[in-house]
Amino acid sequence: MRAAAIDFGGTLTDVVVGEGPALRVERTAVASRVARPDHAAIEHLLAAAGATLGELDLLAVTGGRSHELPTQVAGVRLVHVGETEASARGALDGLGLRPAVVVSLGTGTGVVLVPASGAPVRLIGSGIGGGTLLGLAQALLGTTDVAEIGRLAARGEIQRCDLTVGDIIGRGIGPVPAEATAAHFARLARPEGADARREDLAAALVNLVAQAIVRLGLEAMLVHQARMLVLIGHVLDVPGFREAFARIPLLGPDQLHVPATPGLAVARGALALALETV
Repeated sequence: MRAAAIDFGGTLTDVVVGEGPALRVERTAVASRVARPDHAAIEHLLAAAGATLGELDLLAVTGGRSHELPTQVAGVRLVHVGETEASARGALDGLGLRPAVVVSLGTGTGVVLVPASGAPVRLIGSGIGGGTLLGLAQALLGTTDVAEIGRLAARGEIQRCDLTVGDIIGRGIGPVPAEATAAHFARLARPEGADARREDLAAALVNLVAQAIVRLGLEAMLVHQARMLVLIGHVLDVPGFREAFARIPLLGPDQLHVPATPGLAVARGALALALETV
């Protein structure tokens, strides 16, 4: 048997192809955004992963405007999988720590609660995500090249752009240490902010997006008394992005999990759920 799944994102489209008795994922592809999914777009995406529609027994679709697709294309059954369910399955498959909060970092951000029992629930979303990182990088740095953003950020100094808690009150407060970020980019409004370099802007930008997203997930985790915060999405592959998590107060490394190939997690989850319908 051979099956595939396509996750239509706002910036990227992910494809996974599984084959054999266990339907282990054998091939993957990451392509540009597809404005309107149709037969031709599906064939093009599958070809990028070394597959064709005609050789599939089943195709799972999720995300974007996949709901506009029919239930069958060229004689192949299409299984529509909800993005909430696909995110939860792809993030937690094989991970037994529940309840958990899953944060899906796409063009924007979605936060999903996976309870100890029952179906996953979409809690909240944020307009800050990978699209924010790329859009502000274009405005501030003149580039949307993720590798370049990462290289610049690695050489930058966040403190040239951000104000810390210690900068404002002279010390930490409660569980929040003095070095924790108090205000992103606020130093640029002060005279010393004139010294900020392009590298510093990149470092501060990556820090802003990473902390804004993960803090949202942490709040959900605390409110719902979840045991684990799981992060998925291609933004996690941006150099320097994960290092920003260590600067978030109250978030311990044992509370945080990033699965292998986090950018493909939603597509993998959609494939697994679709196969359960066979």
